[in-house]
Amino acid sequence: MKDREHAADPIDRAQQTSEQFLEADIANARANSAPEQHPDFDGEHCVEEDCGAALPAARLAMRRVRCVECQQRKESKQRRKL
Repeated sequence: MKDREHAADPIDRAQQTSEQFLEADIANARANSAPEQHPDFDGEHCVEEDCGAALPAARLAMRRVRCVECQQRKESKQRRKL
C-alpha cells in the first residue's frame, strides 16, 4: 500500500501544477478580453494621441478604446518588452 501512496505523490503534484497553469491561463485570457477603460476615451475615437481615428462599430461593440492599428502597435511593444 505504501508504494501506491508514494507513486501517487508525483502524479498529484503534476496534476496540481497543471491546474495552476490552467487557472493562470484562464485568468490571463479573461483579463485580455475584458472591456478596456481609458480616461481619455470619448466613446468614439482611438485614445492614442497621434491617431484619434473614429473606431468602427465592431471595435466599439467589443468595448475597445484603440483602433486595430494602434492596438497592434501596443501589443508589439509589449511583446518586445518580454
